[in-house]
Amino acid sequence: MSTEKQSGRRDAIVEAAYSCMAKGGYDRTSTAKICAGAGVSSGTFFHYFPTKADVLVAILETGVEHTREAFARIRGTAARDAREALDLWCEHVLREASDDDLAGFDSVLGAVPDHPGVAAALKAESALVRDGLTEVVAFGQAQATMRTDLPAARIATWLGILADGLLGHAVQEGSAAIDELRPEFIAIVAQLMRPR
Repeated sequence: MSTEKQSGRRDAIVEAAYSCMAKGGYDRTSTAKICAGAGVSSGTFFHYFPTKADVLVAILETGVEHTREAFARIRGTAARDAREALDLWCEHVLREASDDDLAGFDSVLGAVPDHPGVAAALKAESALVRDGLTEVVAFGQAQATMRTDLPAARIATWLGILADGLLGHAVQEGSAAIDELRPEFIAIVAQLMRPR
């Protein structure tokens, strides 16, 4: 079997697991449901993922990879225009908050709070965002387009807190609530970053 076909099957399992877990919860999502959603046999599932927790870790690691790809674009933009890069980051956060499955999937994470792979993936994503935002802000400070009264890392922390708040609101109120908050979120980020 080709590597591309193997990757496609693995990706299909991860995608189906995300959808099934977001809709049914971790405990009520069986590997049989995931297999049916992915269109694969249980043997294929267990070839890639020895346990259901392993596929949950793969979902999170896929999210980390998407964030890494987003920050590669954001960082590339920041070198020439940090304000534009910050707009790209805002759109990235708003897309995540608009995911209809976000609330359901967020509840899944509470089902396996002590799993080391889950904790490692969440920690990796947090560090990736923090480091990426710090770099964007540092570029903005050097370009004199962002405030300099606080260190870049502190400003990045506040941007992360804002993003976490928006994502938390989406979990509580549903992704539809994000559309009306979009212009305010962008305006608040712009105001926070305005040079002093």
